[in-house]
Amino acid sequence: MNRFDKSAEQWDAEERRVNLAKSVFNSIKEKIKLKNDLTIADIGTGTGLLLIQFLPFAKQIDGFDNSQGMLNVLSEKIKQNKIENVTLHQFNADKDELPENKYDLVVSSMTFHHIEKTEEILRKIYKSLKIGGEMCIADLESEDGTFHSEMTDDIFHKGFDKSDFVSIMEKVGFKNSETKTAFSVIRSEKSFSIFTAYGKKESNLQSF
Repeated sequence: MNRFDKSAEQWDAEERRVNLAKSVFNSIKEKIKLKNDLTIADIGTGTGLLLIQFLPFAKQIDGFDNSQGMLNVLSEKIKQNKIENVTLHQFNADKDELPENKYDLVVSSMTFHHIEKTEEILRKIYKSLKIGGEMCIADLESEDGTFHSEMTDDIFHKGFDKSDFVSIMEKVGFKNSETKTAFSVIRSEKSFSIFTAYGKKESNLQSF
């Protein structure tokens, strides 16, 4: 049992987490034109704080997370609210594969710093998108390690440099790649910047 399994039942009790998910959703909504028939993947879905906000825009949402405890909490929410267009998957981002050419949109909130192989997960996401599909994720900008009260073995990155992140996105094939500081959060009286990263999968074929 990992620490996320242990904290899953009380995860939503902290208002800052709920507010963070709302801020991430609003930042994504500013960049992505949301329709009501999207096939969406949420990487690191946790208890679904981000996922549930996409329900009005989704034909289908696949939620992926490494913590079965988190997925159990989300599964209970889905049952209680009789949600029928969400499927959950236990998923190790560094080892498991995503379905290919399936998604219109892939989103993620505060998950990438827990994934060791950044380039590999971006490559998997790229392959999982349909032509024309988009990715928009949010995570920490580079910080000194104090965002977390302690550095546990599931934290692989102390945030990310935005320009380096764009370079990796472009390397795996994303077009129109961009990152921007979206908002900041306060923890232990210190401000931490959160960035959003956007990329699109376009056809390599040229029309004549």
